[in-house]
Amino acid sequence: MAPASIPIRLYSDRAAKFVRQSRPITERKLRRTRNAGLNIFRDYCGNSSIHGFKYFVGNGRTRAEKVFWIAMCVLSIYGCASLIETVYDKWTRSPVVVTFAEKPTPVHDIPFPAVTICPVTKVKSKVLNFTTIYQHLVHGGNVTDEDYDRFLAMIQVCDFSFNKYLVKQQFDDNLVHLLQEMAPPFEELFLMCIWRGKYVNCSDLFEPTLTERGICYTFNGLGADDILRKEEYHQDFEHLGEKRSSENWSMEHGYRPNIGLKAYPRRVASPGSTAGLFVGLKSELSDMDYLCGNSFQGYQSQLHTPNQCPQISNQNIRIPMNQALTVSVDPLQITTSENVMSYSPEKRLCYYPHERYLRFFRLYTKGNCELECLSNFTLHMCGCVLFSMPRAANVHICGLAKLACCEEAESILQEQGLGSVDNSTKMLLQSCNCLPACIFLKYKTEISQSHFDWRRLTDTIHICEKELNNSELSSLAVYYKEVQFISIKRNQLFGLNDFIANCGGILGLFMGVSLLSIVEMLYFFTMKPLINYCMRRSRNSSKIATVEPYVPGGTYSITFNKFIRDAA
Repeated sequence: MAPASIPIRLYSDRAAKFVRQSRPITERKLRRTRNAGLNIFRDYCGNSSIHGFKYFVGNGRTRAEKVFWIAMCVLSIYGCASLIETVYDKWTRSPVVVTFAEKPTPVHDIPFPAVTICPVTKVKSKVLNFTTIYQHLVHGGNVTDEDYDRFLAMIQVCDFSFNKYLVKQQFDDNLVHLLQEMAPPFEELFLMCIWRGKYVNCSDLFEPTLTERGICYTFNGLGADDILRKEEYHQDFEHLGEKRSSENWSMEHGYRPNIGLKAYPRRVASPGSTAGLFVGLKSELSDMDYLCGNSFQGYQSQLHTPNQCPQISNQNIRIPMNQALTVSVDPLQITTSENVMSYSPEKRLCYYPHERYLRFFRLYTKGNCELECLSNFTLHMCGCVLFSMPRAANVHICGLAKLACCEEAESILQEQGLGSVDNSTKMLLQSCNCLPACIFLKYKTEISQSHFDWRRLTDTIHICEKELNNSELSSLAVYYKEVQFISIKRNQLFGLNDFIANCGGILGLFMGVSLLSIVEMLYFFTMKPLINYCMRRSRNSSKIATVEPYVPGGTYSITFNKFIRDAA
């Protein structure tokens, strides 16, 4: 037994090596870390579901085999990346396709076309004889100031006139009032109207409308309260005379359910002439002026949607005298599915009503946008606008001296796509960007025309003989061709699901990759190393005795400390 004066030395040298010491990271630790990473990679390659990776490792394979399989996998990854880039480009560039709708649409789901009719005769001869005044001016005759002002106003709405000989004015803010005063009375233009097989007073169907052709009359159009932002408009005169409200219909949602055929705008439930509109039009022979009418006498008409301001000069149907015109209508409606709304207007190539603000119009249509753009551009170039264009309260109406400038502005606007305008003008025109509405309606027409021998009819049944002694008649019939039509729908050509499916197919074809392969990769390189680390910490954590090394003459004690070995 050892003497009592000697301190206890139970394996002090062996216990000393368990004392925790702080030391810097050594090359051995770096090697252990690198080896741990290689082990994880080998473990992943040996167990991965991706084709080809298991051939990267294994003691039974030569280096040439491993290099071959690495090269094959690199080529497969490159092929996948190239094809996925093509798919992504297709997804971003053309995500929308226009196709036919799954089922036909009945005509009672859409409004009957708005019909705008403009007489070629703008003034009665007893109010102003245009040809006589022109000849007086050319040959130096005397003309009263009142007749001269009316003559200048008529030049702006005539189809053809030799105005280069006349003194020209810059602005003519009183123009519309003169046109309204000179316009022929409504009852002298419309003889009879039939709507859905019943005789109706024409004044109950048609309301005055201001167009570039002067005072016209529109059937089934929306009123100014529904189309225009009246707070932005001038208050000098009215552009649209319709007062009925369209609260039961909108282009986006259609008619309210269970509203019936009394809703406005008007609609029909069946095709054929008996369910459409018939109008008898009268032209007084004494009021015809061939100099102003460019040798054509009769009427001009346009079919358009109720929510659009008519532009007769863009597209019109001529109704000659003594002719019966029949217009059969085939609607063309384009709708847009809800899953397309998430794309930008530049990708789907259309606007929803809330996406495009117009200063003068509450309702967005491509035609309304183009009209506002033309008005803004004309004001920019000429300092005024034409009388039929939308304008604010402080903007002048262009006089005869500005007509050439207005025509030039319209020409520039039409030619902007040819790249023939300067940069400053191009910047202004690009702000127009009048894309079609995502939900819009237009009417395709088939027109037939025949001689209208109305005199034999009136002489046989003895009606309106005295009223028509010095007149000529024309007729216009508008009706739907079919009870249903096939609409067109914008659909999502390539959505997110399609993109994921295409990418999955490409990765599966080239490398056998699936969604679980990605989960597998995350498991091997994140979750599994973390689990291994926690398990090592749990195994190596324990309480052991720490004995201080023997030093002669020192004081000794035995303590129990928590020792945690470095995981490295």
